[in-house]
Amino acid sequence: MARTTLESIQHAIEVNSSLALPIALENLSRLTHLALLTVPFNLIHILVFSLKDFRPDLGHQLWRQEIMYAHGAMALLFGGIGLLALWLRRQPPKLWRMRLLILLGGAGIIGFGVAIACIDQRITSNITPLLLACFACAMFILIRPAYAVPFYGLAMLVFQLAMGYAQADPQLRLSNQANGLTAFGLGLLLSLILWHGHVRNLRQQRKLELQRQELEEKNRQLEYLAGHDPLTGLFNRREFDQLVLMELARIARQPQPLSLLMVDLDHFKYINDRYGHPFGDEVIRHTANLLRGNTRSSDSVARLGGEEFLLLLPDTAEQQARSLAEKLRERLEGTPLATQDGVLCLTASFGVASLDGGGQASYEQLYSAADQALYRAKSSGRNRVEVIRLASLAESLR
Repeated sequence: MARTTLESIQHAIEVNSSLALPIALENLSRLTHLALLTVPFNLIHILVFSLKDFRPDLGHQLWRQEIMYAHGAMALLFGGIGLLALWLRRQPPKLWRMRLLILLGGAGIIGFGVAIACIDQRITSNITPLLLACFACAMFILIRPAYAVPFYGLAMLVFQLAMGYAQADPQLRLSNQANGLTAFGLGLLLSLILWHGHVRNLRQQRKLELQRQELEEKNRQLEYLAGHDPLTGLFNRREFDQLVLMELARIARQPQPLSLLMVDLDHFKYINDRYGHPFGDEVIRHTANLLRGNTRSSDSVARLGGEEFLLLLPDTAEQQARSLAEKLRERLEGTPLATQDGVLCLTASFGVASLDGGGQASYEQLYSAADQALYRAKSSGRNRVEVIRLASLAESLR
C-alpha cells in the first residue's frame, strides 16, 4: 500500500515536471494580462483618493496617504512584472526565471492585500482586502503544490506579524489573525484545486494530441500500404497505373519520349520449389533493391506481382531504355545470392516498350507492347532484353 502511494506521488511529480514549461508560459500570459488590469486599477484609486475630501484628523489623513502609497507601489511593481513577463515570453525558455517572476507576482498580490488590510486598521477592523488578495492570487497564479504550501504559510506568518503591529486592540487583533488564517487556508485550498484542474486539462490535451498524432501516423501508414507492395516497398500495380496515366497526360501537353520496362525473373518457380518461399521472398527483395538502386529518382519501380516488375522511365528514349535494361540485367546476373548448397545466380528477362517524343499511345498499348517484348525475350532463351518501339499511334490517351 505504502509503495503504491509512493509510486503515485512519484508519478504525479514526474507529470507535473513534464508540464512545468506550458504552465509557466500560461502564468506569464496571465501576469501580462493581470498587469494591464492592475495598473489602471491602482491609478484610478490614487486619483480618487487624491481628489476626495476626508476628515481633517491625523488618522484619516495617514490612512489616505498610506493607501495611495500602497496603490502606487503596486502599480510600479505590476507594471514592471508585466513588462518582464512579456519579455520572458519572447526569450528562450528558462524555467528558473519564469518561476521567480511568477512567485514575485504572487507575493506582490498577497503583499498588497496584507498591506491594505493593515492600513485599513486605522479606520476599520475588517480584513476583506486580504481575503480578496488570497482568492486573486489563487485564481490568477498557478502555483505548484510543493511551492504553494510554503508560499501561503510564509505569507500567513507575515500577516500575523504585521497585524500584531497594525491592530492595537487585543480582541480585534486575535479575531483578524484567526480570520487571516481562514483566508490563507481558503486561498491555499483554491490554489490546489485550480492547479490540479489545470494539470488534468493539460494532460487530457496532451493525450488527445498524442492520439491525433497516432491516428495521423496510422493514416499515413494505410496510405502507404494502399500504394506500395508490403514485401519490397515498391509501388503496387494500383499506384503504378496512376503514375503511368499522369505521365502520359503530361507528355501529351509537353512531348517527350517515354519507356516502360517489364522485368520477369527467370526460373523463379524452380527457386521457390527448391529453396522454399522464404528464400524466394529474399530473391524478390534483392531484385527490388537492385532495380530501385540503379534507376533515377524520377523513375518509378513497381512490383506487378509474383516475380514480375514494372519500371516507368520518363524522358527516356528507346536506346537509353535498352542500355538501362542491359545494365540491370548484367548487375542482377553479377550479384548471386548465397544458398545452403552454394550460390544462386539470378537472371531475368526484360521487355521494353518505348514511345517517341510527340507520339501518343494509351496505357493499354504501352503495357501490351512491353508484355509482347518480354514474351520475345522469354521465347528467345531468357536472360535477355527485347525492345518494341511505338512511334505514333492513332488512339488518344485513355
